[in-house]
Amino acid sequence: MIKGLGGDLTVNVIASIIASLVLLAAGFLWGKYKERRKYGRNLEDYDFYPFTINRENFPEFNLKDFRLGMHYFLKNNDYTAARQLIFIGEQNNVRVQLEP
Repeated sequence: MIKGLGGDLTVNVIASIIASLVLLAAGFLWGKYKERRKYGRNLEDYDFYPFTINRENFPEFNLKDFRLGMHYFLKNNDYTAARQLIFIGEQNNVRVQLEP
C-alpha cells in the first residue's frame, strides 16, 4: 500500500497534515472553552437565582436569594451573571426594598 502512494515522502506529508488538523481542532476547542469561561455563566445556573415558582405556577421574586447573589458577586467575578442580577434588581425595584 505504501508503494502505491508514492513512498516515504507522501506518507510523511499525509501524517503531517493529519497532525496539523488534530492540533488545529484542539486549539479551536481550547479557545472556545477559554472564551466561554471569560464571559461567565448565566444567572439561572447559580443556586441563588432570585425567582421561585409559587403554587399557582407564577414566578415570585425572592429578596433573600437576590442578596445572597449580590454578596457572592462582590467577592467573585462573573460579569454576565452580575449584569443579569443588576437588571433583575432594577426591574423589581430592589433599591427601595434594601434602603434603610
